[in-house]
Amino acid sequence: MDGVSLAMIGAGLAIGVAAVGSGLGIGIAGAAAAGSVAEDKNNFKNSLLLELLPQTQCIYGLIVAFLIMYFTGLIGGETADVSQTAGYVAIGAGLAIGLAGLSAIGQGITCAGGIGAVAKDNSLLTQNIVFGAMSEIAAVFGLAVAIMMILFGIA
Repeated sequence: MDGVSLAMIGAGLAIGVAAVGSGLGIGIAGAAAAGSVAEDKNNFKNSLLLELLPQTQCIYGLIVAFLIMYFTGLIGGETADVSQTAGYVAIGAGLAIGLAGLSAIGQGITCAGGIGAVAKDNSLLTQNIVFGAMSEIAAVFGLAVAIMMILFGIA
């Protein structure tokens, strides 16, 4: 398989797997948000804020996918000289952020609990944002590794 094809697989893994994690996390938190808002419409703002947290993993996957496509020339450049090694690096980077993006599932579960807690006591919003953000650390590490792989392995 040529380097261009491998790079496309890497970019697809970056956004695809991270999007699955984000979608599941948002779905879990969204179910809790819907219940919270059904109880009291004033819970919408806080519920939405906590439901949005798992979306960041998808954004990280998108960033890595764009970086892979840019540094391999799939966006705005010539792709003819993408080595097989660069293609495998792209797959590694895509897997790094894609799999780290699955942390959004746990984040969604945590945020769902937070939505219930904040519905009972608005003063708990900050604490529950912090609880939800703890899962984010795994995704940030995956993002950092993926970017380093791209910069030192492809660029």
